[in-house]
Amino acid sequence: MSGRPLLHLYTTLAEFETLHERHDRTRSTSKTVTVDRQALIHILMDHARMLEALRKAGRVDTAEPDG
Repeated sequence: MSGRPLLHLYTTLAEFETLHERHDRTRSTSKTVTVDRQALIHILMDHARMLEALRKAGRVDTAEPDG
């Protein structure tokens, strides 16, 4: 199957793997994790674009805030 991609990802594979490594090295009791700012921005941008694409396709339900 060829054609244009459904999504363009900003997060590089190296950034993605590094974020996972940081998560894996963090204690389960920790409330914070220190990560590269640009990698965090990229993954948030990717998530927003994925959510937009899924909403347009009518394929997503988002969690409601607790309260």
